[in-house]
Amino acid sequence: KALRKLKDNTGNYIWNPSVQVGVPDTILNRPYKTSSYVPEIKAGNKCIAFGDFSYYWVADRQGRSFKRLNELFAMTGQVGFLASQRLDGKLILPEAIKTLTIKKA
Repeated sequence: KALRKLKDNTGNYIWNPSVQVGVPDTILNRPYKTSSYVPEIKAGNKCIAFGDFSYYWVADRQGRSFKRLNELFAMTGQVGFLASQRLDGKLILPEAIKTLTIKKA
């Protein structure tokens, strides 16, 4: 809701609704994604990241590990599995993504 009120330097809204079925809404003519993990919009928070996320690399640091849990589910005749994987991520080109920090009121 707050994003729809933002304007660029020429006074145009940066958020544009889609006018075709199957075409996403855009910010500055680029499709966007939302996340429930983004900090709330208040002073000092970085609440928007915009740019080319192809420069954010995710690396697999170890292989996957699986553990079979026979005893935990034995009473119900089921078998459980526990899987884990260690990952890492890094922004390779810092200029590719910029964040919006909310100013203090």
